[in-house]
Amino acid sequence: MIPRIAETNPVQAHYLAFINALKQQGFSGDLNPDYANRVALATDNSIYQLLPQGVIYPRNLADLTLIATLSNRAEFNRIVLGPRGGGTGTNGQSLTDGLIVDLSKHMNQILEINPEERWVRVQTGVVKDQLNAALKPYGLFFAPELSTSNRATIGGMINTDASGQGSCLYGKTRDHVLELDSVLLDGSHWHSQPIDAATLAEIQQRDDRVGELHRLADQIQQQNAELIEARFPKLNRCLTGYDLAHLRDSQDRFDLNSLLCGSEGTLAFIAEAKLNVLPIPKYSALINLQYDSFNDALRDAQGLMQAAPASIETIDSKVLNLAMGDIVWDSVRDYFPHDAGEPEIYGINLVEYTADNDAELKAGVEKLQAHLEAVSGQ
Repeated sequence: MIPRIAETNPVQAHYLAFINALKQQGFSGDLNPDYANRVALATDNSIYQLLPQGVIYPRNLADLTLIATLSNRAEFNRIVLGPRGGGTGTNGQSLTDGLIVDLSKHMNQILEINPEERWVRVQTGVVKDQLNAALKPYGLFFAPELSTSNRATIGGMINTDASGQGSCLYGKTRDHVLELDSVLLDGSHWHSQPIDAATLAEIQQRDDRVGELHRLADQIQQQNAELIEARFPKLNRCLTGYDLAHLRDSQDRFDLNSLLCGSEGTLAFIAEAKLNVLPIPKYSALINLQYDSFNDALRDAQGLMQAAPASIETIDSKVLNLAMGDIVWDSVRDYFPHDAGEPEIYGINLVEYTADNDAELKAGVEKLQAHLEAVSGQ
């Protein structure tokens, strides 16, 4: 039930007026300004807490369009909208003192799977594990491996450009996004994919938010190309933000998806995504490298990249000792041998290799062994 505006303070009254306007104009999803829903989504996977003014669960693209269109009207231009996925971020990214817009409740359908061409089309409220469960019968998977994959949504992964355990091999979410269907904050719909210079010039002639976005992004990238090249870190996994360094792909096509991936929902509501998917590796090996210093483990991790593993996880003594106190430790104890008189283990690197056949897997492990022998002989 929506509280009466007369019983609230001015800020609450403003947000309740917006929610009432949504209801009157046919919003078909759920409108929840009640305290219980607000408290439930006032926290995420971070240490922070921020109470929103309400929670909105759109049911379809029309609901998203209505939210954006209303927020663009003069009387509601101070409304703050915060898109939210699974709330798995550790920096409070999904929190807002405005209105949370959560697509995971209703817009969570897998729309199309094309195993022959290895792509899938989904609504962005789909959870990562939900998608991979649907892909498994085809021998395929969506590659970015997150520790929170049983609750992280595809929309959240796109908006934070999530990577994870296999980023050495598979990169970030951006590397697997083919096309996006979005609603810009004036209610405009846009289907984004890499485009050539002629198509970009045509879009830039549009007198709307779509044209403005393409003009501004292109202008910023062109005018600051040297600065972007000099200052943007050359990392395979970065912090979120506007990825201007990849606004043009290897074929010199303009790719707006590089801005949308990592933009934290500040540019658009991303409603649907077409993603490339990969064959599930048939073989894997995990090598445990032990160190008597956490700094040594950190320092060595960069060198281990030369052996081209699928992933490297560096773990310090604090996490290792906590694991030793867990009931699961007995099942993995033999993988952490330690003889009396040797230095204590204060850091480890878990190096993983994956392959489609045994010979390819062995070749990867042998490459690691050769690297370790070369380093130890220096």
